[in-house]
Amino acid sequence: MQYEKPQLKKFESKEEAYVFEQFHRVNFQIEKIPALYERLVELNSMPDSHFEDAVSMAKIVDYLWDEIKGGKDIKFTKDKLKLACLFHDIGKSGPAKVDHRKRYLIETLFNPKLFNPKSEKFQGKRPRDLSIDKALDLENLPEKEEIKEYLQALSLHIYDPKLKKAKEEKLDLKKHKMIDLWREHDYWTRDLLKDYIDDQLDEPVAKVASTHHALDGHDPWDIDGFISDESVAIEVIDKYLILTLVDKYQAWVDRSGLSHEEAIEKIKKEITESKDAKIINHEGKVYDKFIKYLEIIKKHPEITEIIKKK
Repeated sequence: MQYEKPQLKKFESKEEAYVFEQFHRVNFQIEKIPALYERLVELNSMPDSHFEDAVSMAKIVDYLWDEIKGGKDIKFTKDKLKLACLFHDIGKSGPAKVDHRKRYLIETLFNPKLFNPKSEKFQGKRPRDLSIDKALDLENLPEKEEIKEYLQALSLHIYDPKLKKAKEEKLDLKKHKMIDLWREHDYWTRDLLKDYIDDQLDEPVAKVASTHHALDGHDPWDIDGFISDESVAIEVIDKYLILTLVDKYQAWVDRSGLSHEEAIEKIKKEITESKDAKIINHEGKVYDKFIKYLEIIKKHPEITEIIKKK
């Protein structure tokens, strides 16, 4: 189907228009879910926005689709995988059912211009490895105390190697690191999307969108642990592996400035470490699938240009 840009829609801002257009390109009427639409516009209003990262990922999926789908007769379409890309970081706007002010506080913590390891404030230390309390003190935001007060009411999912799954813990500003907080956004993505599953947003898309930190032990829908219908499990697992890899690739190339080759090596190391930590198992089948799709990405160094053009 050839995409035709709607002519009658009026927008409050260019950020809103951009979000609208990207979703309509995958035949999804985001304006019918204003609660999610508003959050995505907020994320798109950030400098170096997370929504633009999602658009880059969707473009990479589009570019690699013929090799990703191979010769299989799969029901999960290219548009659905691209839709999962567009939704995957909506959790960076904060938990479900919170007011605009609390969303703003969380969005501040995900602002790419803040918590920069190159900043003199951090003296060469990586903010992701600092306690949340320490990182907030060093960044010293005007809203610092308000942020701390709000965070203390939240919980995080931390991977437990003994349980081989992430367990929920009360957030501790001195114990938990910034990376623990940042990784919680995939659970918030799940909570945001699950209330809107219908004929337009189906459950597999919601599952794939919110399971992009599988290598870190985050599996909000227990895809890797249990799905009663094996055929559905295989279908969803394939797609969340792809989104996981494209997400990590985009982050290493864009956020960390690595070359294509360096990003591939980093991701391969993460896959191996995840297998060694028994985060991914299935008798090696999931590991093998990760490597299979990483090899497809590896063959295409030109996709770095997609990220640079965002």
